[in-house]
Amino acid sequence: MKRSDLPTRALLDAISAHGFCAFEHLIKQYPVKVVRAAIARDVRTGRLEYGVSADRPWLGPRTREAD
Repeated sequence: MKRSDLPTRALLDAISAHGFCAFEHLIKQYPVKVVRAAIARDVRTGRLEYGVSADRPWLGPRTREAD
């Protein structure tokens, strides 16, 4: 499985629905490495932000502007 198997929309929907617990929900369906790579991808594009732990992202300004 690779990063592109977890699309941005699925990641953002999981974060919207589960907040800081989204990582735990996603790793039930995808390998940890894939989830972390997808989070990193969307942090680079500005769709997500995180503080101390990259496993606990929140929606970034680019995501909120698109809504």
